[in-house]
Amino acid sequence: MLPRRRRPGLRPLLLRRARRRIEQADPAEAAATFEKKAQVAEEQGMWDQAGDLHLQAARCYLDLDDIDRADDHGLKALRLFIQAKRPGKVRRLVPRMMAVLHRKGYHDEAEKLRQEVNALLGAPPGERAIPWGGRAVQRGSLPAECPSCGGPVRSDEVNWIDPYSAECPYCGGIVKAT
Repeated sequence: MLPRRRRPGLRPLLLRRARRRIEQADPAEAAATFEKKAQVAEEQGMWDQAGDLHLQAARCYLDLDDIDRADDHGLKALRLFIQAKRPGKVRRLVPRMMAVLHRKGYHDEAEKLRQEVNALLGAPPGERAIPWGGRAVQRGSLPAECPSCGGPVRSDEVNWIDPYSAECPYCGGIVKAT
């Protein structure tokens, strides 16, 4: 079993409170908390975790219909994932991000996002655009919540360590798949 890592500055209690604020319809306060935690993670060089937190802030701003701030945080998250050498994660997230933007009626912003990601990652040789998605890796099934902090766990948003272990995006604890 892998040892649990402690991350200075990313206290799970504050992240749980931010998640509860979202659930209690206080996205403005939750966004501020996610922004602060993202900044701490960036300062500590935890690019992937900072990206996850910026995504959470972007979701909150989208709920508030503050598309400019949502766009800023979403792009910041994608840049951090690229910096963390996680282009596959970017390729998985962008279609979902675009779908949310389209559902909310932000069609121009969705196209702008696609173009910016193509510029960041570059189109593969001989292709005009990034091949979104890709071959799926056979992995176990994760529980809905992290056993350490209670945060929601989504198999497409976690850092997979191996086919049966993933890292919680909130507390960094190891979540075992079945």
